[in-house]
Amino acid sequence: MKLQETKSLSDIYTREEDFSADLADTLDALNVGKFEDAETEANVGTRKADIVAVGEDGTLVVENQFGKANWDHWGRLEAYARLKEADTAALVAENFEELMIVTCNLRNEDSNVDWYLIQAQANSHDELSFHHVARPAIDIQTEKKPEFVESEFWAPIRKGDYGELFKGEPIPDGVDWAMRAIKNVRVWLFLRKKQCYIRLDFIKTDQVERRDKIMELFPKSDYNNWEYLDPPNETKVIFLVLEKGKNDREDWDEIREKLVEMGTDIYNKIDESGL
Repeated sequence: MKLQETKSLSDIYTREEDFSADLADTLDALNVGKFEDAETEANVGTRKADIVAVGEDGTLVVENQFGKANWDHWGRLEAYARLKEADTAALVAENFEELMIVTCNLRNEDSNVDWYLIQAQANSHDELSFHHVARPAIDIQTEKKPEFVESEFWAPIRKGDYGELFKGEPIPDGVDWAMRAIKNVRVWLFLRKKQCYIRLDFIKTDQVERRDKIMELFPKSDYNNWEYLDPPNETKVIFLVLEKGKNDREDWDEIREKLVEMGTDIYNKIDESGL
């Protein structure tokens, strides 16, 4: 996906831990395998890895940072991958020097671990995209590079059939979210197997105080009894939309309509509030 304008991750997130939290929620976007049950700040010996996840493809370890990747983070990734007996290891950053790319490619030649360097970019809507800078080699005789496959569920939304707000670049198949940001609040549309919901992420240093003021705009009686979701170092709110999700294919039109309708309403109220 090519972005016309990009911005620094540090313009979106106050801390790298906040970036880790978003990555943990959207691991499919990294396109490194099927992993779930992501844990942030996961204990590895006496240190903490940014993300450790498990799934169909074994164990994944992720280190991420703002700006250009440095060798300290690469060293941590190698140590965590060894200690966690990882099957896949990824370093996510905004830029990489050539020597690190060469090093990662060499590691893929002599290791049973799949090593990735992944460039993260953000556009003017605070939407993230990820691009493999280094990855395991593909045997061209047996496997072709996978082509981009657009998500069938999100395609009408991204094409603007349900309004302009969540219109945008195509979303890959397997990614379960779309997002818009407004005044340091990220408004996410999430589609899970059996439900769909809106999630608000509050960022910057005054996140708790700001959340409390903004949530006064949304009486629980009118918004399905929204709930606070406050993992360590995060400030989030969940609005349940429907007890229907990806598995309810016959109801996808209704799900799209309700998701976008509520997401747009929430976005506009925050925008118009002046908070």
